[in-house]
Order: sequence, then C-alpha cells, then structure tokens
Amino acid sequence: MKKSDVTCSECGAGFRRLELTSERGIQGNYHCPACGTLIKELGAAHLVLYRLTVQPSTKAIRNQ
Repeated sequence: MKKSDVTCSECGAGFRRLELTSERGIQGNYHCPACGTLIKELGAAHLVLYRLTVQPSTKAIRNQ
C-alpha cells in the first residue's frame, strides 16, 4: 500500500490518497467533490482511493 497527500489546485481541499497494488482498480477520473476540478485520471492497474482530510476554502468555492 502506498500513501500520499493530494491538494486540489482550485479550492485547496486536501485528500489522503491510498493505492493498493494488490487489488485491481477501475479506470476513470477522480474529481474534487467540492468544486469539480479533475484531481487524477485513474488507471485500472491498482485500486486508488481518496479521502477528504482538509476542508476546501469556502472563498474559492463561492468565486466559481
């Protein structure tokens, strides 16, 4: 398992990213649930999960 932190470039929301190399994932895209910005294109080789850890900036969300 690999762990890393990811931040949305638009609203500043923070995510913990977990990658499980022992499980196959689903190909697709992960978008920030707060502002809709594309965070990462996902391949099917490994299972990748994201968990919101830092709330987004409300100022950034209001300006959209």
